Amino acid sequence: MSHYEKALKAKAELNTVSPSFCLAKWLQVSLHLTTGRTHSCYHPRSHKIPLKEIERGPSALHNTEYKKKQRKKMLEGTRPVECLYCWTVEDMPGDLLSDRHYRSAEDWAMADMDIIRSMPWDADVKPRYLEVNFNQACQFKCTYCSPQFSSSWMAEIKQYGFYPTTFGYNRLEWFKKNDLIPYGPDEKNPYVESFWKWWPEIYPHLRIFRMTGGEPLIDPNTALVLDYVIHHPHPKLTISLTSNLCPPDKNFQQFLTAVSELLQKNAIENFFLYASIDSVGKQAEYIRSGLDYQKFNENLERYLEIPGTEISFILTFNCLSAPGFRPYLEWLLNLRNKYSKGKQRISFDTPFLHHPSFLSLQVLTPEWKKSMQETVAWAEEIYRDRPEALDGFTSMEIDKFKRVLQWTCAPVVDFDIQMNRANFFFFFTEHDRRRGTNFLKTFPEMKEFWNQCEQESRSFKQATV
Repeated sequence: MSHYEKALKAKAELNTVSPSFCLAKWLQVSLHLTTGRTHSCYHPRSHKIPLKEIERGPSALHNTEYKKKQRKKMLEGTRPVECLYCWTVEDMPGDLLSDRHYRSAEDWAMADMDIIRSMPWDADVKPRYLEVNFNQACQFKCTYCSPQFSSSWMAEIKQYGFYPTTFGYNRLEWFKKNDLIPYGPDEKNPYVESFWKWWPEIYPHLRIFRMTGGEPLIDPNTALVLDYVIHHPHPKLTISLTSNLCPPDKNFQQFLTAVSELLQKNAIENFFLYASIDSVGKQAEYIRSGLDYQKFNENLERYLEIPGTEISFILTFNCLSAPGFRPYLEWLLNLRNKYSKGKQRISFDTPFLHHPSFLSLQVLTPEWKKSMQETVAWAEEIYRDRPEALDGFTSMEIDKFKRVLQWTCAPVVDFDIQMNRANFFFFFTEHDRRRGTNFLKTFPEMKEFWNQCEQESRSFKQATV
């Protein structure tokens, strides 16, 4: 059964509880230990974990009082506002499937459907899917990231201040006001301490454990986790890790050695690497400052040489991904052709970016939206010729392409578009000044779009200190 078919089936089963029920709210959790925040599924904004709650027990890292109230709403058929991403998709024409259906359809979730539906809404739940970032140490400064998740971004903002968009992008005062300043690497962090207290309790129940960052391959906690699993085998566990694939060589070699040992000893069921990359070549390097595209590909091949490994690429679909969309997909198909022999080892996801809105696909002009439509039509033709082929596309991927395209072309208030295009110009003008980059040299095909953004900028005032 394909992912799409599983999601269709999950939709029907979820609706037997309520039209807003989602298993991810119970069984999946992301923990941002650097700031003491959590959410279940990465689409809702994270919320603060009260220290008083984890003092009563480390289970509160996941089972916060706030989250339990959202679960209650779902059981009663009410749509939690924080899950707007999925409601937006489900309310589009065409009866589209949202991530609520895809995530609930996963084996780690659907297996506990009957257990969850019969539990009291305020019960403490042991997650099956746990994602954690231990700190925000990162050598990258991706355009859409922030000091909250990248130490390099933090250093730049401390040196130069916020970016002079109309609202002051990545203004530290905003992060302080919203309690989003991360714990420093030398500070005592009660959330990390609570995690390690909770870890032996939840470890046997996990089916997927994922480490993110920052860059987890430069975080010492990552090595501690891998060492723990080597010495405490869990044959039903899949470990995954999200990386930029450009850590120091010593760190990457240690990582490859640990993964090889885990798989050779059958200590886990599977190891899955997530690699974040949003375009190809120099355009990818521009979007994700710090990326060495050649080193990325070299490390990718070193990883895939380990038997049994799998990888999923995360294309955080932003407006700068549009020019490289088709070359990106061609690059993926080449990888599938090379490494997916008898089993699909290369997958990818295409979540569309919401924030910052001046980098969203919706700021694009009609000719770029037409270009994306042509790429999706090309991908559909490949799918029709070779449906579900290991060196082609899947029905779920085609469905997600259409979802991205439909959202890109959705109506937006003219004033918002004008302001976002102005902010696009303000941001990248400053980006080029600070980082020694050149937008038009890197994206020459977007010259007309750039000129339009510059024209819009004359109607708006930049933020000043």
